[in-house]
Amino acid sequence: MIRNPSLRRRLLLFVSVPLLAVLVCGGIINYVIGLHYANKVYDRWLLDSAKAIGDLVNSDAGRNELSAQARILLQFSVKERNEFAVRSLRYGVLAGDDNLPQPSPKAGLAGPLFTNFVDRDQPMRMASVFLANKADPGDVLVISTAETVHKRRALARELLVSTVPIELLLIGVAMALVWLGINRGLRVLDPLAHEIRMREAGDLSPLRTIDAPLEVQPLVATIDALLARLDRMLRQQQRFIADAAHQLRTPLAGLRLQAERALADPRPETVREALTHVERLSAGTARAAGQLLALARAQAPDESLGAAAPLDLAQLVRNEVAARVPDAIAKGIDLGYRGPEHGITAIGDAVLLREMLGNLIDNASRYGNPGDHAGAMITVELQPAPDPGSGCALSVQDNGRGVAPELIPRLGERFFRAVGNGHEGSGLGLAIVREIAERHGAELSIVNHGDPHGLRVEIRFPPIAA
Repeated sequence: MIRNPSLRRRLLLFVSVPLLAVLVCGGIINYVIGLHYANKVYDRWLLDSAKAIGDLVNSDAGRNELSAQARILLQFSVKERNEFAVRSLRYGVLAGDDNLPQPSPKAGLAGPLFTNFVDRDQPMRMASVFLANKADPGDVLVISTAETVHKRRALARELLVSTVPIELLLIGVAMALVWLGINRGLRVLDPLAHEIRMREAGDLSPLRTIDAPLEVQPLVATIDALLARLDRMLRQQQRFIADAAHQLRTPLAGLRLQAERALADPRPETVREALTHVERLSAGTARAAGQLLALARAQAPDESLGAAAPLDLAQLVRNEVAARVPDAIAKGIDLGYRGPEHGITAIGDAVLLREMLGNLIDNASRYGNPGDHAGAMITVELQPAPDPGSGCALSVQDNGRGVAPELIPRLGERFFRAVGNGHEGSGLGLAIVREIAERHGAELSIVNHGDPHGLRVEIRFPPIAA
């Protein structure tokens, strides 16, 4: 079983890694600083020793002998290698180790001179001073003292070892404080979690964001957006159930009534009449169910459908009209298309656009009959807008009686049907058209047209964004 990652441990890890890096860097810095000050202390000691030897040499009566005090002074430190040399620029080495490197007199004009060198595979440091020879005024004495650098490094390591435990203790205290701070900081999420936990199943209202920290506001906003989408989907489902109940109750009752009629009177003519009614009611029920599903698809959230893509609207409309011509001929309807065969591009969902155009043609077929001896005529037209960059317009016009002007604003409402048209319907056709048009950012307009007479439904598509 995979354990969920802990935010507390993750935050502590994010803090502990930099703190450990700071500890390492601090140790390096402490060692460098300790070595620097150890060099300063031992360099001063070397310089003081060289000056003391120079004073003793200048107090001797002869230039080849050192006093007993000087020899006692030079016998020090049995743990480290200590070397010295007393040189005369005129007479050479007077005392000490002649293997020590001889410093340049020019380099010593500015003061004491410090030199690093390696002797017998051991790193050493030497301090040199230049003094006037009192026994020989024209001569210069060069006093050099040298020692290995081991004790300098040892002192720096001792300083490092003494500071590391303190730094570790401070980091441990800091980590404990960080852990307590993280625990206390995460408690601000408890009211939000409590509010979500105590909500009823059907409560999809936005969360309270007043007490939420600034850093949590994006999470709260995301949860609110999710709740809003869920609320829209639940409302859509409830509306679909109500619509289905509204549309199917009457046909189902009619089907039951006709079945009871046929069972009560088994005469062939009665059964045949009942079956005729059953066939008509079944067709109406199937049509209503199909339109309910189409309306549900049109009202579905954007993310539940395929992404809209550029398509040739002229070719789509022309092919859809051509596919419906045989059915129109069978009904005695003159169905025609006016517009280009291709070349008008729009952004949309091809399935929904075919559904929209099919409902427009079906509505015109049902309600566009002029009612006299003249034949029904439906014209589907697609033309680009006159202004460049203004999109295109799709219209479906019949030659029927039209609709009373006061009823036109209500066309497109669910289950609304204009009275007196002499045709049965579900009242969902134009509602589906309106929903699909809105999904594509298009504008729907319905007007009674005068030349020729009839109802004209026009959908103006927006231009494609560059």
